[in-house]
Amino acid sequence: MPTNAIRDRWAAGEAAVDCWVSGSSVLSAEAVGRLGYDSVIIDMQHTMAEYRDVVTAVIALAATPTVPVVRVPGNDPILVGRVLDAGARGVMCPMVNTREQAERFVAACRYPPEGSRSYGPYRAADGARYFTEANADIVTFAQIETLEALANLDEIATVPGLDVLFVGPTDLSISGGGRPSMSYTDPLVDERHRAIVDAAHRAGKRAGMLALGPGDPEIGRGWGMDFLSVAMEQRLVATGAAAALKHGRSVAGPALAQA
Repeated sequence: MPTNAIRDRWAAGEAAVDCWVSGSSVLSAEAVGRLGYDSVIIDMQHTMAEYRDVVTAVIALAATPTVPVVRVPGNDPILVGRVLDAGARGVMCPMVNTREQAERFVAACRYPPEGSRSYGPYRAADGARYFTEANADIVTFAQIETLEALANLDEIATVPGLDVLFVGPTDLSISGGGRPSMSYTDPLVDERHRAIVDAAHRAGKRAGMLALGPGDPEIGRGWGMDFLSVAMEQRLVATGAAAALKHGRSVAGPALAQA
């Protein structure tokens, strides 16, 4: 199979750069995939995307060098196996709070003897090579989103086969009784993110984050983040539409009188 662009960036000592899409628009996934992002995360947790939507988005991305990653809605080995069979080359699992949960997730992503994934990759199969290469190719992301997960960072990070600790910023902010926030300037936020990066790197793993605001990618790289999600389809549409509306309104007044 083609090399995994995420792993290629890491091998070069760089961070991978990613964009999120809802999965319900195959055209959006394809358009983003042709721009040069290393990966696209297709979100099944907080969007209306169903399995069929994921399959069509993964097929569209197969014609591009961009790697399809799917965020599944929960730690369900059956669904994890299905998105991998569809051709996903990375899976993100939300709310990984303990070592046992991380082990369950990783096992679903790896064929024996490294895991317990069932063999049947109807779309993903690339001849006999798929079975021999898939375990090393697929990137596994565990989302760190609660105070419980923070307390178990080292136990989670050292799970064999887990590749990335990915920060869930809004859930992490409300886990301690706060309000949903994606601000990275608070000292407590800084402390938590550094702890996640440090735990990942101590275990020889990677760390990732959403870096959607101005200056966020720089903050993330300053922490040592190895995976930066710098754009999100819904925000891109809203921002672009708002800018177009503002310009349109500015010229949509009464027509100038003809000479």
